[in-house]
Amino acid sequence: MAIVSFILAIIGIAFYIFFSFTLYKLAQKRGLEMPWLAWIPIAQFYVLGLMVKSVKISTFEVPKLEMVFTIAAVASWILGMIPVIGWLFTLAFWAFSIIVLYNLYNQYTPEKAKTYAIVSILGVTIPFILKKLYNMEPVNLP
Repeated sequence: MAIVSFILAIIGIAFYIFFSFTLYKLAQKRGLEMPWLAWIPIAQFYVLGLMVKSVKISTFEVPKLEMVFTIAAVASWILGMIPVIGWLFTLAFWAFSIIVLYNLYNQYTPEKAKTYAIVSILGVTIPFILKKLYNMEPVNLP
């Protein structure tokens, strides 16, 4: 059991490094002021929010996405410890994250944004998609 835990920890660290690196390179290419924030776990949501700017859900637009997304991530982490209500909030945050990622993908490849968002539900695919976006030029910047 200890060996399996060790292997899973190594894989988790490797994916964290890969995600951070691809987010950092994408933020750097976009000219964000502090792309190094991509290496800090909670600040990664801030970086994603800066790149997406705002999200429209039905008729409601979420402005200042960098702040809202970061606060929602922290709230999800804290409230996630509460049975049932926390789990529902965490699920809602995960859905919101997929919407944010869809908007990011839509900036680079509108024709594949839905597919990438659906595949992003797996989580492990996100750094690979970001790596692919890094090699593209944005076509729909907000």
